[in-house]
Amino acid sequence: MKVLYYPGCSSEHLARDFYLSIEALASLLSLELEPLPDWNCCGAREIEEAPEGVGLFLAARNLALASGKELLVTCSLCFHNLKRARNILRENPLWRSRIAELLKDEGLELSPDLPRILSLTEFLTRIDFSRFRSPHFRGFPVAVYYGCFLSRPYPTDLQALEKVLSAAGYPVIPTTLKTHCCGGHLPRTDSPVIKNLCRRLLFEARQKNASGLAVACPVCKLNLEIYGDPPFPVRYFTQYLGLALGISPSWLGIPEEE
Repeated sequence: MKVLYYPGCSSEHLARDFYLSIEALASLLSLELEPLPDWNCCGAREIEEAPEGVGLFLAARNLALASGKELLVTCSLCFHNLKRARNILRENPLWRSRIAELLKDEGLELSPDLPRILSLTEFLTRIDFSRFRSPHFRGFPVAVYYGCFLSRPYPTDLQALEKVLSAAGYPVIPTTLKTHCCGGHLPRTDSPVIKNLCRRLLFEARQKNASGLAVACPVCKLNLEIYGDPPFPVRYFTQYLGLALGISPSWLGIPEEE
């Protein structure tokens, strides 16, 4: 099955291990990931400092490239930005007209049939992972963490991680903080706010006797690794899935020492 997807900038640096695990899973599941041709940065959070409309244009350009199709988005912040742009272009005729004019300069048309934006977490619920689970895998308890951008303001299926990890053989530990903020893009230089937010998330996972925390967002994973004290295993949910399916840790971006 061929799937059109938006890799996002983090696939090349911050979250390279995330994308290695996605590619490894896709290969095993016979999914052909087709990167959106000529895609560009969605603007991340830093674009908020730019003049009004710049971030919308960046996201809209990707939507124009994927017109009429379903677009799989792997990064939760990219999902937020593309979903937000789609909503604005559908509901605000003035912005739609402005952006459409700008896109004409690149030979692109803003079609009325904007793509459907689909998060990776929801997409993978279409797959029965119990069929692919390695017979040698012995599941261990994990907690899940969605973070902000998959839960608001455009909520996805907030049972998706539990569904796919349970099907793969993991006992999933229920927690109360799975959609709470980790601090996101707050200044990371010894930030007491981020420290407190991250440590309470990991404290709950430990208290519930989870052996690790499965995350879906590159920024969340970075914050939890930096500010986790004492350290606690934090991996992308795709890495946990790969382990259950018998994929080598090195193919999943997991260092050998882990």
